[in-house]
Amino acid sequence: MSATGQIFIEALDLYAYHGHFAEEGRLGQRFSMDLVLDCDLRASAVSDDIADTVDYGEVVGLVTRTFSAKRFKLLEAAARALAEAILAEYSPVTRVSVTLRKPAPPIPGRMDSVGIKLDFRREG
Repeated sequence: MSATGQIFIEALDLYAYHGHFAEEGRLGQRFSMDLVLDCDLRASAVSDDIADTVDYGEVVGLVTRTFSAKRFKLLEAAARALAEAILAEYSPVTRVSVTLRKPAPPIPGRMDSVGIKLDFRREG
């Protein structure tokens, strides 16, 4: 029986100072993100032991630290940094999908959010 699958973290809200405009760097803003991690879940499905899987609580901590470590002008660069950190830290993860949103973008118009979605795969 196969048990490969995905670990997901949805609607993680973080406050940070990212953005193209100077005001975004000075005032900061709220960001929302979804993460999907492809990984082999067979061992943990059998053992029922957290040591055999990717601890999503630890992933949230890593993402929070990485997202806050430096200022990004673009969401694309922030998403790449998050994916690189996850792939470097968790060898069972083969693919990371990052959806990153600005719920209150500093642009005219009425909208729920703007954002990006990028997929990253482990190379080689």
